[in-house]
Amino acid sequence: MTRIKDSKTETIIHEILLWKQTKMLPEQYCDFLLALYTEGAGINASQTAEPQKKPFLKEFLISISSIVISLFVIYFTELSIVLQTAILASFVGLLMGVGIYYTKKQFSPLLLYTSAACILLLSSIEITGKIFEENTSQLYITLFLNCFIWIGAGVKWKMNYFTLAGCVGAFLVGIYILL
Repeated sequence: MTRIKDSKTETIIHEILLWKQTKMLPEQYCDFLLALYTEGAGINASQTAEPQKKPFLKEFLISISSIVISLFVIYFTELSIVLQTAILASFVGLLMGVGIYYTKKQFSPLLLYTSAACILLLSSIEITGKIFEENTSQLYITLFLNCFIWIGAGVKWKMNYFTLAGCVGAFLVGIYILL
């Protein structure tokens, strides 16, 4: 019974802290309610710490804009292959750098890493297509290499979604070759 009461009290305290943070109630009222529900004991520092906001919108905009610009560079410009490769490699580097930064800040960089992997896949397919023109075996090798890179990254950094995507991708490319 006390556990249920404690969880209700914790929920109420959390809500009062949220009201205080968003200024839904004046600070004096929130302090009074906190003193009332904590029975004068106050609250510890871990409860008063403001929850970190996830930079999802910023991450989403960076990822989507990088993919859109990459597609534009690949399909709608007549830049040389070297310049296209440099631009796309800089996008992959940018996304990986931002992803590492978010990882150190304890945020999930899933969208950034996924965008970097997609840009790497697109650019490697485009480069293979321009260098080897009609040689489909080189394209299959490029696709397998991308899948193995995804599997390696997933295993090394414990990202199950990359491991799964790499395995499924290699399986699908293998089935496509056999058909």
